[in-house]
Amino acid sequence: MSEKRRLRETRRMMERAVGRLNVFEYVLMGGAAILALLGGAAIGWILQITAGIPFRITWFVASLLLFVVPGTAVLRREARAESTKEEVDG
Repeated sequence: MSEKRRLRETRRMMERAVGRLNVFEYVLMGGAAILALLGGAAIGWILQITAGIPFRITWFVASLLLFVVPGTAVLRREARAESTKEEVDG
């Protein structure tokens, strides 16, 4: 009986930990999006002043690049690590 109780408690603790990690992941993604928008705005402002390029278009493109390029790199690295893990596991 004690073993089943410990397993239930462990499962409950693991579910809580996974839930907290999911929340942390969303907060981290939100922070990255905000930083990408701010960085894109800074780039747009600088290019508008120095080169006369329209702010909104530059802001949009720069923000997109600042968010998508690192995100794509992370996803590719994760996929590569998972495929390597599958090869090792057989």
